[in-house]
Amino acid sequence: MKKTAIIFVLIAFCTLILSCGSVDKKRNDEKDANLKLLEAESKDAAFTEGQELLSKQDYEKAIESFKKSTVKDAEFYVAYSLAALNRTDEAKKAFETCVDKGVQPVESLYNLAMISYDAQDVNSAKTYAEKALKLDPKHVATLFFYGNLFYVEQNMNEALKYYKEAEKIEPKSSEIQNAIFLVYLQSEQFENAWNIREKLDKDSPEIVFAVMQIAEITGKFLDGANFAKKELLSENRIRNLAKILFTKGGDLIKALELAEAETIEEGKYALLDRSTTQGSAYVLALDSEKNIFVSCETNPGNLIPTEVSEQGIKVEGIDTIIPFKEVSAKLADFCKAK
Repeated sequence: MKKTAIIFVLIAFCTLILSCGSVDKKRNDEKDANLKLLEAESKDAAFTEGQELLSKQDYEKAIESFKKSTVKDAEFYVAYSLAALNRTDEAKKAFETCVDKGVQPVESLYNLAMISYDAQDVNSAKTYAEKALKLDPKHVATLFFYGNLFYVEQNMNEALKYYKEAEKIEPKSSEIQNAIFLVYLQSEQFENAWNIREKLDKDSPEIVFAVMQIAEITGKFLDGANFAKKELLSENRIRNLAKILFTKGGDLIKALELAEAETIEEGKYALLDRSTTQGSAYVLALDSEKNIFVSCETNPGNLIPTEVSEQGIKVEGIDTIIPFKEVSAKLADFCKAK
């Protein structure tokens, strides 16, 4: 499981690191820009015009307007617009000028950190982030970004430290909670990861699948099976794991309902349960004719006929009916003895 978790975390981190810039830009537009617009509206038409163009993402014209403005913060928005146009060298110089002049210095340092990271200059990114946090220790975007830098270096303790600082300021941010969750997952702190599941982004297939994986590891089968929204069950990996969790949790009937709704091609099968433990590998599944079977192989070959009753399942070769809550354990024992 550790290898799987690590692969997942690295993929998910790419989403986090790429999204934190866009989140902060949106925050800039909604908070700083709107406040400055109110300040300048009556005294500087060029600044107001620039803000309107910025909201429409017409960055070229916004630059022209901001350059005509006498409002101090117009310099920051010129730099911001240059960055949005991917005119990176010009944007970097403009943000550096803003820092020197004390024009939105924290936001400018944060944007310089992002530019450095994009240029694969992690050391400079850290330096800019550190300077931003010295000026404003509660700047959420920088705290989050700084945590990401430690995360990518696999320094989970430092990453968690800065994510937790960001959480204090924005406790309802699912993005921050996702980051904390990924640290727990990467550190194999599965109980801690499980305990914050309700704070996570339940629309993210990667996050939901990881929560379900943790449910299997920690034995919280039915809670894990029910964690995924109905819409996400259309994804094969999520639906398959949901079926496995239902079966392991003793609700084989629910697992069967999900499997029977699938279109199963000839020669294929709908998975209900499985184990890949060496010496006791088994598969419980439906075939293309919707007949349930057991196979004591990871890739089903020798299919053992199986029937379902109100009490449990009857497997050919096992004298007694297996109660639903004992299916996984009994099939493992059965296949281990074969």
